[in-house]
Amino acid sequence: MRVVYIDDWLFGAFVSLLMNYLLLWATGRILKKTQTRRRLFFAALLGGVYYFFLCYRIELGSVGNREVLFFLGTGLLMLRVAFPLRSVNAFLRTVGLFILLLLLTSGITYFLMYPPFFARPVAPNPWQVVFINILSLLIVTELGWGLVHQLLLEKECLFSLRLSVNGVTKEFSALLDTGNTLIDPLTKEPVLVVEAALFQGVLPGKILTLSQLLAEGGFPDNKALDFSPEWAARLRFISYTSVGKKSGFLLGFRPDEVCLVQKEPKRLPPVVIGLYHLTALSRAGNYQALLPASILNEVY
Repeated sequence: MRVVYIDDWLFGAFVSLLMNYLLLWATGRILKKTQTRRRLFFAALLGGVYYFFLCYRIELGSVGNREVLFFLGTGLLMLRVAFPLRSVNAFLRTVGLFILLLLLTSGITYFLMYPPFFARPVAPNPWQVVFINILSLLIVTELGWGLVHQLLLEKECLFSLRLSVNGVTKEFSALLDTGNTLIDPLTKEPVLVVEAALFQGVLPGKILTLSQLLAEGGFPDNKALDFSPEWAARLRFISYTSVGKKSGFLLGFRPDEVCLVQKEPKRLPPVVIGLYHLTALSRAGNYQALLPASILNEVY
């Protein structure tokens, strides 16, 4: 009677699920795709189930030349489950990146487990294999796309904020910026620089138009400065200097409140919101505002 260790199959299926999940997650992060944990899990589970039944069919001796088609089909199905299908070109790009990450991760894993020019080491235990696989994926994604330091940045230097003005709230992410020393010349309150595009539909169109004019170096006429008393009391003109530009003006406004979004939201001290119109603050879209360190000093 032949002995079959099914627990080895189950552990292999678990490792397959884990690595598939991480590969799919990394693919989605790099391509900035919409992803949910549930979809990633079920997609990765398909890979784990495939591995288990592959072991079963190997034991039965029923694996044939068409196995590569089953392998590729499972991979394509995983990607289809994990990410919404936008277009054929986008799907092919996703497939290409997923395969690239898989090949590079597998190559680095093999290199770390069996380094050349050294005596063959003792075979690693299964958990060491898992660790080496994860380490390899981190190496690939950091060297190729800087994914690891993006995650560290998000954890340590990105903050979720909620702004309220005239009964309307807006949530966004802000990067802690020790170089942001702008202050409102009237109240001496710090300035939280935020991409103006976030306030479409929140602020009156005339305010956004005026802020765009100031950002382009224009000078408003009296008609452009004709606001209701409520908004006129909120608006601020903030002088600033930047690289490549000696000086300029930033239009700002005073919100009702700005809160730090946590398990227990914390209200920030009074701030002025500076409307920013130039290039996006983050190329990756990870944040839309620059948070002065002086504000957090008063919170913590």
